[in-house]
Amino acid sequence: MRKYLPYIVLFILSILFYWISSRSYALQSGELESMELFRLFRGISNLIALFVPLMLFVFYMLTSGLMFTLLDEKINHQKLGFVLSISFIPILLNCLIYLLVLYGIEEGGTLSEILNQPSFMGLGLSDMEELSYIFWLGFYLFFAIMLWHEFELEVSKAIAISCMPTLLVVLGKWLVGF
Repeated sequence: MRKYLPYIVLFILSILFYWISSRSYALQSGELESMELFRLFRGISNLIALFVPLMLFVFYMLTSGLMFTLLDEKINHQKLGFVLSISFIPILLNCLIYLLVLYGIEEGGTLSEILNQPSFMGLGLSDMEELSYIFWLGFYLFFAIMLWHEFELEVSKAIAISCMPTLLVVLGKWLVGF
């Protein structure tokens, strides 16, 4: 099971990302559905959403491998794949809650109505943005803890491997925008 867990998690995440994208477009479609260009972009966006988890997995595998090398630590790619797949569990939960919120919102409203309309869970789309940050924090926390546990790293190295690549990307984005 441990060998196939990364594939199972990636498959489930991909399906959830696709489903979220598809439902988001269904909520917005209304009068835009008659436009061929809208339907084309909707299909392209849904396809891209399907591959986002795979791109994230590859990003974290590559950058974590680079960080292992920079910190002069031994890396086991199969073990790293397992650690990453376990770390994606908070994101899986986030996607499931997001889907429940999306299906709890009625179709056909304006964008501001859709954003502020609470679902049957009491959460709206505007709430999900903040809630998503908490789940992503859970991802990094799980990632650091699992690195520390599985690779027997120092806590500081586990945190550096799990967080530094993303922090560098965010810093680069901020510098380009500045």
